Amino acid sequence: MTVSKNTRSPDSDTNELFQTFFQNSQVSEERARAWHDAVRHAGTGTPPLRFPVYEHLYSLNVCAQKMVDLLKEVSSRFALNRETSLYHQSLIQYVRAASSRELLDSMSEIEHTEAWLFQSQRHVEEKKLYDPDDVYFHVREREVERINEGLPPRIEFLDEKLAIKNRTAKTDKPNEPT
Repeated sequence: MTVSKNTRSPDSDTNELFQTFFQNSQVSEERARAWHDAVRHAGTGTPPLRFPVYEHLYSLNVCAQKMVDLLKEVSSRFALNRETSLYHQSLIQYVRAASSRELLDSMSEIEHTEAWLFQSQRHVEEKKLYDPDDVYFHVREREVERINEGLPPRIEFLDEKLAIKNRTAKTDKPNEPT
């Protein structure tokens, strides 16, 4: 009996919410494909997809710097040609910089797309938490700020008029004997 080693589901591992963002947006198909490819190549659709890339980039840079430092040490200890050593060091630094730039360029689009995706997700979550009546509290707070700044109010609140009327009505009433 033959058993497939492919245990991954044929469906995309992309978060369902993200799928709807892609479907309901003006994001180019190319950007969506790049993001899906990055998710697939990373092995999962979970958020750590880009972290191994950056870990490897860090290791590449650290190892390149170690090579440069070792070349400096070897050339100073064993009296090697200083100019040749500088040339080799610059070659290492060039390969490091070019590799880093290329990798970061490819990750830039993925990061840009993820920023858009997570911003969209944040908006969805904020809408769930948002109480539409909070706007009235914000307006009232802003009006108090304006009054404290010496600016005239732009809005009159009915409940304040009623409160003023009630206060004046209570003070206008003659004292009733108890």
